[in-house]
Amino acid sequence: MLNDISISALHSALTGLSARQRAVSDDIANVNTPFFRARRVEFEGDLKQALANGDDPTTSVGPQVTLTNDPFGLTGNNVDLDAETLIGVETQMKYELALRATGDRFTLLRAAIKG
Repeated sequence: MLNDISISALHSALTGLSARQRAVSDDIANVNTPFFRARRVEFEGDLKQALANGDDPTTSVGPQVTLTNDPFGLTGNNVDLDAETLIGVETQMKYELALRATGDRFTLLRAAIKG
């Protein structure tokens, strides 16, 4: 019962979102570091494909971290603080939504076990 696909999908989503939060935090922390390149974390496409194929997302989906090719400033740094802040806020909202969905799922399971 705990091995259903929704729990696996939520686990993978939380893993990817937490990796994205770490990348954004690192990017912001290095906004003034010469030659630092911003990073992006992608996982949603792989998660969607795994779910469409009926694969277990916890084994077939992992966050992919790539360096951006955004334009560089005078110091060779390409971190855009405005963009990073926006990505961070969006990621936090998605993370909170996934946490709430996970909590709701476990509430349903708890109710089924009691009833």
